Amino acid sequence: MTTLISFDVDGTLIHSVGQRANFLHKQAFSAAFKQVFELDTHIDVVKHHGSTDALILLHVLVHHGVPLEEAVAKLPQLKQAMVDHFLANKQQAGEGLELLPGVLPLLEALAARPDVAVCLVTGNLEPIGWCKMDALGVRHLFTQPNFGGFSTDFCNPDNVGQSWKDRAEFVRIAARKLELQQPELDVKARFHVGDAPMDVQAAVGGGAQAVGVCTGIYTRQELSEAAPGAVVLEDLQDLGAVLETFGLS
Repeated sequence: MTTLISFDVDGTLIHSVGQRANFLHKQAFSAAFKQVFELDTHIDVVKHHGSTDALILLHVLVHHGVPLEEAVAKLPQLKQAMVDHFLANKQQAGEGLELLPGVLPLLEALAARPDVAVCLVTGNLEPIGWCKMDALGVRHLFTQPNFGGFSTDFCNPDNVGQSWKDRAEFVRIAARKLELQQPELDVKARFHVGDAPMDVQAAVGGGAQAVGVCTGIYTRQELSEAAPGAVVLEDLQDLGAVLETFGLS
């Protein structure tokens, strides 16, 4: 029997620090806007915390007056431009990023268990998400071959204001990928861990147990109220408590 545990990235496993906080990721957005639309802008012109890379691209372009239909048509080019810029500068991928306290021992403990599959479910584009894990030295602690649900996999333009709906599909996609990758596994339980109400809603919408962590900008109350039945932890530092939440104590 296998337990599938998926993690959001930004604000859950890692956080942004210093003057160059999440520098390369933000730069990749700007590079894509410039390359595809000749637009000099950045993502902070819109509220984007808890959204997905693809929806953020659309949101910023619409903010600048680009018709949604045109933005959607160019979305594959925008995503590829982001990935190209990020990978071309991957030596900077860890700048302004740190693992949150407790993350490393938790991932190590999960990696040591044959009854657990661990993946990412994040609004990041897949190559960007894994490049961040590489840069911070933890990619090898995720189930091999790596899998998950990403903004690369799915985007519904109607969900710009409700990004949890895209994220719920990411949760489902991750489960399907594991089933295809290792059909012999009998998955008994699925958990999704995230720092935003959108992550909590996505977990429930995607058929997983929601585990909220107060390591981002949202309060315990906001996470608890996001969806019924959510478990909310202060952080991931108490290894025993986290494993117990996953039914692995």
